[in-house]
Amino acid sequence: MIVSWVITKKFIYIVTIAILFCSVVIYLWSDRPVEIVDVHYYSGKDINILARHFPITDRGKLNWWRENERKILEKYNLPENDFSVYIWDFGDGYKKLSPYDAEDEFYCFPDIKSESKC
Repeated sequence: MIVSWVITKKFIYIVTIAILFCSVVIYLWSDRPVEIVDVHYYSGKDINILARHFPITDRGKLNWWRENERKILEKYNLPENDFSVYIWDFGDGYKKLSPYDAEDEFYCFPDIKSESKC
């Protein structure tokens, strides 16, 4: 009887520490500011925003856009008429297509003159 009580108490401590650790990680992850790396606008209505540290949830993404839309449109001198916005996770940056890459698996930006534009 005493052994099972000790194991149960130890288990509760471990679970509590794990929950606290996960809570701190989630809080720190969600508190990072979104970094806009680049903005591409062409074809009259498509805006491509490359960002890092984007919110994880759809609700967080929509809230971020609602809070920052006006600032982004003004900062990058974008039109305020009808447009489509595509926000991309910039990840490791622009990539150069290798001969083995399928072009339909990547989105390449035609306004970039470098080979690393996808």
